Amino acid sequence: MKKINLHEKLYSRRIHKPNSFLYWFFYSLCKLVYKKKYGMRRTIQDDPRKENGPVVVIANHASRNDFLFAAMPLYPMKFNFLAAYNEFFRINLAFLFRIMQLIPKRQFYADSYSTFEIIRLVKQLKANVVFYPEGLSSVHGANQPSALGTGKLLKFLKVPVYSVVTSGAYLIQPKYKFWKKERYAHTETIIKKVFDPEDLKKLSIEEIEEKVDETIYNDDYEWAKNNHVVYKENGEGIAEDLETLLYKCPKCGEEFKMETKGNIIRCSHCGNEAYINNDYTIHPKDETCRIPTTQKKRFDYQRIKVREEITNNPDFEFSVDCELGIMPKDHFLSSRKTADIVGKGAITLSRKNGFSYKGTMNNKPYEMHISNHDLYTFVMCYNANIIHFFYGGELRQFTFKTKGMPSKVMLIQNELHRIDGGPWKMLKGFKYDENECFK
Repeated sequence: MKKINLHEKLYSRRIHKPNSFLYWFFYSLCKLVYKKKYGMRRTIQDDPRKENGPVVVIANHASRNDFLFAAMPLYPMKFNFLAAYNEFFRINLAFLFRIMQLIPKRQFYADSYSTFEIIRLVKQLKANVVFYPEGLSSVHGANQPSALGTGKLLKFLKVPVYSVVTSGAYLIQPKYKFWKKERYAHTETIIKKVFDPEDLKKLSIEEIEEKVDETIYNDDYEWAKNNHVVYKENGEGIAEDLETLLYKCPKCGEEFKMETKGNIIRCSHCGNEAYINNDYTIHPKDETCRIPTTQKKRFDYQRIKVREEITNNPDFEFSVDCELGIMPKDHFLSSRKTADIVGKGAITLSRKNGFSYKGTMNNKPYEMHISNHDLYTFVMCYNANIIHFFYGGELRQFTFKTKGMPSKVMLIQNELHRIDGGPWKMLKGFKYDENECFK
């Protein structure tokens, strides 16, 4: 008997509108569990429920629970949500995602299945769709540029587009604390209209994507600082595990020497130290310390220094040992497992030769090679310790022994792609100037 291929089975499905009873049931459950827990506040400037036909909702992607901030304020309006492809193969989510008619999407990959299903849902079934143009939940607390194809899809659909922008969701469970205890304060969501069909017709794809980036942009660290939002830490310090994202000391420049305990982040090489309050504001230990003004700006600092490394060296090359993981085709993964580890080797990111992996896969020699132009980024989907991308339509996951290495590798590939003239540009207005990080 032929074994069931879960990937082929998933991509042979036809998505339908969500069942009304199931949608009501999960709406009621989520309202009971999350509304008070997340202190959900909403402002509906324009209401998509007043539209006569289908709509598309775009939203910033701050956390794994972002579906709440669109689904709950706009009930009884029902939506089909776009979700990461790999989430459909985790045992705790697989059945739920299917019965709720979520649309699988391979991130930063030309996924014709998800595109055609969105078009069919909107055009034929008159369904409402929610998707997150960034393509993955926020790494550093603010937005990254929209994935390529966002403007083209919206222009083709020709339906009203609304935005759902939420502040505070990232700081409840930042990327470096994924699967750890949540922190609590409140969240604020603003819903408004972005495009009429007439707007989409007259604007270029580039203009649409620029408007999308501008509309859904949100920086949780700036929001918390400006609104004096204090988070309850549940016994775990605000800074703990932050070194998985912030690997470089902004004073001495040493990498992978950062250490955290409680609310303190410190460089073990030079002693550069800061205290992070429960409102996420950063306070240098003394006047000798050099610390960017927010954690997001500190991540930007690392990007700027990576850019300098590459531009100053035409022969730039970075290699690191890793483990290789893939998505199984014949079984689901346990709730906190992200892939099956099938090999070991090393990845190399080169200015001249692009990305390569050389090592093993299923006890056999295995290699991958991709140009910098074609590989935009790695996806940091679950937490700051794991990255992946799609190669020939199949997920390839990389894990490393050193904390902070995934951030370094991801930033290198971002900037190699852009220096090579790749199409996935940095957000308009971003300045590769480290002085900006200390303002």
